[in-house]
Amino acid sequence: MTRQRILVFRIGNLGDSLIALPALWFLREHFADAHLSLLCNQSPQSRELAASDLLRDTGLFDGFLHYRGALSTVPLAGKLLDYGRLLATLRYHAFDQLVYLPPTRRTPAEVERDLRFFRLAGIRTILGADWEPPQPAAPQAASARPLQPQPLEAQNLLDRLAASGLPVPVLDASRADVGTTAATRRDVASWIDRQPDCGRRTWIGLGIGSKMPAKQWPVDRYQQVVAQLIRDVDLWPVVFGGPEDRLQAESLVARWGRGYVAAGQLTLGQSAAALERCALYLGNDTGTMHLAAAADVPCVALFSARDWPGKWFPLGSHHIVLRKPLECEGCLLVACADRDNECLRRISVAEVYQACRQLLARSGQHPPATTVVRRPVRQTTAAIQ
Repeated sequence: MTRQRILVFRIGNLGDSLIALPALWFLREHFADAHLSLLCNQSPQSRELAASDLLRDTGLFDGFLHYRGALSTVPLAGKLLDYGRLLATLRYHAFDQLVYLPPTRRTPAEVERDLRFFRLAGIRTILGADWEPPQPAAPQAASARPLQPQPLEAQNLLDRLAASGLPVPVLDASRADVGTTAATRRDVASWIDRQPDCGRRTWIGLGIGSKMPAKQWPVDRYQQVVAQLIRDVDLWPVVFGGPEDRLQAESLVARWGRGYVAAGQLTLGQSAAALERCALYLGNDTGTMHLAAAADVPCVALFSARDWPGKWFPLGSHHIVLRKPLECEGCLLVACADRDNECLRRISVAEVYQACRQLLARSGQHPPATTVVRRPVRQTTAAIQ
């Protein structure tokens, strides 16, 4: 019997792929005998990794197809040529069904455009197209603030599938790991063997970088928090991220006098395996944070107020999210020039330190802090509250 051929459409960066894991693992289990292919975006001009870089060895998909997204700097004629090639490729593969998992912010007009394209590619059965996303109040309205918490994007994707009649599990019971293999764990063990001895100290994973400047907590504050944790509970820091984070990571490790630089040294799969060894993760709202959550590591996650609260929080109930609302929240800025990331700068070193100690105490790794850390923090244009 010929295997059913199913195309899954999911685009975005690393975080978008990781937040979709509950829906993707459900699809793999529900369509266990089908040939599943993922269609995702990949731009050669972007530093972002494609979903296939993360998911290729997980067993979730039998194949991957790529296209250059709308944000690509390719001229219009080149984009049209790309879409023509994609259309021909989809028709060649003769998919029986499409599972449509677009970003929740997709407008009705964009959704209709997508569906016309896939129907033109010969796909007649489409799952996930009948769900209407929740519409948060417009951030421009004064009455819309403070912004109300939104459902997790992972829940939105499951709801989208449920609207098409699929028997999705509840989010808390869903699988959300990256399918780390024994071979990958051996590779990480080999990498650790080449590093300085950590003396069996407890690891804290760190994600200090971000592709969006508006999501970046000041790096000097990471230095202060971790230095205090080293003094008080003798932790061993491991800094994760991409090649662009390596220089800052090396500088921090040198200032701490200990630690590992995994940024730019490990693949995504290897990073997930290394994160499994951490008792705690501290970092910005990035794909690395979602990777830590997928590895079931308790996270202290530092969020700007650029987006609605809740939607992109890490999966699981064992995390602490620090976020400061402002009158300009919901701005969706990539870089905050006018207010110099004020919402993030309002998150103090003391708050972050206490959150780390709280999660360490929950895990039984170290007792909670008994006093609030009160160390001077370099301020820029606004007071830290």
